[in-house]
Amino acid sequence: MATLLQQSGGARVEVAKPLLFSGKIKEVSIFINMVQLYLSMKMIEELKLTKIAWVLSYVQEEVAEA
Repeated sequence: MATLLQQSGGARVEVAKPLLFSGKIKEVSIFINMVQLYLSMKMIEELKLTKIAWVLSYVQEEVAEA
């Protein structure tokens, strides 16, 4: 999931964005783990509302409406 890239000034960790969440119960834990990892590595300084909007963008429309 995460790969280490060498750059001038040190190493940087690249984290995969989560897959779209379809609403299937068996995918909940995987989705939450991927979201938590991405938020903690890439969006640490973002506002809470920005993070919520970003997470919701990975939830399929039918699931978000339910």
